[in-house]
Amino acid sequence: MADNENRFEIGLAMAGAISAGAYSAGVVDFLFQALHEWEVAKHEKPGTVPNHAVCIRAAAGASAGSITAALAAVAVAGGLRPEKVDKPGKDWQPYRCVLPALYQAWVTLPDMAAQQPGTLDLLTNDDLKDGVSPQSILNAAILDTLTDKALALPAPTEGVAAGPAHGGEPLPYIAERLHLYLTLSNMRGVPYFVGFEGSGKERGHHMMCHGDRAHYVLEGIGAHGGENTWLADDDHDVLKIRTAPGGDKTDESSCKNWKEYGRTALASAAFPLGLAARPIESNVSKYVKRKWPYLSGIDQHDPPSWPDSWDKTAHPYNFMSIDGGLIDNEPFEYARRAIMRDNDANKSGESSVKGAVVMIDPFPEPPAFSLQEAKQASIFDVARAVFPMLKNQARFKPGTLATAFDNTNYGQWMIAPSRPVEGSHGKKNERYAVATGVLGGFGGFLDEAFRAHDYQLGRRNCQKFLRDIFSVGEGHPFVKDWPPGVDKLFRKYDDDTKRFYFPVIPLVGTAALQVPAPDWPRMSQERLAEVEKRIGQRAAYVVPRLITSKTRHKLLNAAAWLLWVWKGKRRLLKYVHRVVEADLFRRDQLETGTPYSAEAREVLTELKAPGYGYRTIKGLDQAIDLSEKQIEDALKELGRIPNLLWSGEVNSQRCWVLSVRRPGWWKRNDPFRGEPVIG
Repeated sequence: MADNENRFEIGLAMAGAISAGAYSAGVVDFLFQALHEWEVAKHEKPGTVPNHAVCIRAAAGASAGSITAALAAVAVAGGLRPEKVDKPGKDWQPYRCVLPALYQAWVTLPDMAAQQPGTLDLLTNDDLKDGVSPQSILNAAILDTLTDKALALPAPTEGVAAGPAHGGEPLPYIAERLHLYLTLSNMRGVPYFVGFEGSGKERGHHMMCHGDRAHYVLEGIGAHGGENTWLADDDHDVLKIRTAPGGDKTDESSCKNWKEYGRTALASAAFPLGLAARPIESNVSKYVKRKWPYLSGIDQHDPPSWPDSWDKTAHPYNFMSIDGGLIDNEPFEYARRAIMRDNDANKSGESSVKGAVVMIDPFPEPPAFSLQEAKQASIFDVARAVFPMLKNQARFKPGTLATAFDNTNYGQWMIAPSRPVEGSHGKKNERYAVATGVLGGFGGFLDEAFRAHDYQLGRRNCQKFLRDIFSVGEGHPFVKDWPPGVDKLFRKYDDDTKRFYFPVIPLVGTAALQVPAPDWPRMSQERLAEVEKRIGQRAAYVVPRLITSKTRHKLLNAAAWLLWVWKGKRRLLKYVHRVVEADLFRRDQLETGTPYSAEAREVLTELKAPGYGYRTIKGLDQAIDLSEKQIEDALKELGRIPNLLWSGEVNSQRCWVLSVRRPGWWKRNDPFRGEPVIG
């Protein structure tokens, strides 16, 4: 398809999200459904729908976003395979997904404790070997299994047009060469040297880069040419989509390349400690023509400063990779650079924009910002602060701030979770939108219902984004060329600006049918008990092997083993239970039999936390994001439940504590007890 002014370019940026990748997968699933239905309408009902073109040029992913991008690109090339919901309502969305391989990879398979006995899951122990130190807390082998399954394309369905991987027509909404950037955190590092004039032995400055990435190009998926010079010149690996496993040109050598492609995506998602680090086989040649996203196509930079004994053009360079999101969790720059046109001003106004980056971010919340002004810091305070500081600074992107002050920028958009409060008509959102947000994102693996909810929420949020938000203004070139009268059918009036706006991707066919709001999932106490039992079994395997692999002295091994059996295991499991139960309760994802308000759950969870003997309203206000009035109302609500809370004066302060935690008479009156801990 020739380059034209009526083509709107899109670069997808998919943030890291751990189990909340289920949300990102749902967004992508509906996006392709909408694009497909629009193209069908163009051919079957010409003149009744917008006729401009959209081209997905690139996708950049970190961690879970890498897996989603890598698997979705292959799945859509195999053809859409809609799966219907069990009981579709009238005028409601009939499909739960159109990319079942993506649904299986994010919803069905990656479970903490599988329901079927003998099924591989994250807590099975077949990855552990005697005498070898465990590579991760969880068993990451299930990720290899689900990736292999997702990359194995099924045969074409009879009566349905074959996808590009099976020799079908190229997809008219994807570039002929689809660029994928997968971020990596390189444990070995890449050395660089900047020369300076001056005295001394070293005439320059040495640096080490750990933020790495892989660049793949999938050829043969789509129809659009016209990629920019920066993309074309950047070093990349080419994979022809018809050679994908199950494609019509698959052979043994191509399967090896696709397996490496899947393993690279998994390397981007190797969450530190939780999931095993992954080996990456590379070569110094890949860094010679490497482009940096904030440099133009003509800007040059020196290659890495490899050891003098190495062949600078062909020496093997292998490394272990952990979570790509550790350093670059929102790879916005790669997606932005991919859609910039050569010799073009790349305008971003509502009636002149020619392309946009769409960020899919399940956790757009900001890092924690302390409201307290500390005047001193202990050794432990410093130790706790160092890692978050380094992580936040690594993710800080000054270049992105330059566009933040431009309120007319129609070149960058975000799809983030939104779950309106029932009956609010979208005017007020629930405090917690994604069910997989438990335990910072790992909790989605606790229950399949959490991941299924977020997949559907992603589809629903994507539909709303395309229908109500993702648009251009009047006078845009592609709107001017729409068939007569079509603009009036698809325009939307904005009460704030008093202007009409027009969709970039119009919703037609099944994509126009409302995706219903999924029911908020809650985990049963029985399921929680089963998962905690499996966690105990996993700990019983991991910890002893961790001990014996790092200590060679038999006496030390025996002492460490006894300490673990007598004290460590019980305390660890008690701590795990407290943390998991508290977060599930706070987010209303645990069946309790007693309804609580959101504010009461927040307060009760904080009262259960260790560290304080008594709590005050002021102390609770500093610990949780609620006003003092909300905390007072929550305490009154909890106070109506018999035998739940104790309240009284302690050191002339009104305090609260769980009744079961209130110290007994002797502890309260012990003259040697010291000052009570109040917060």
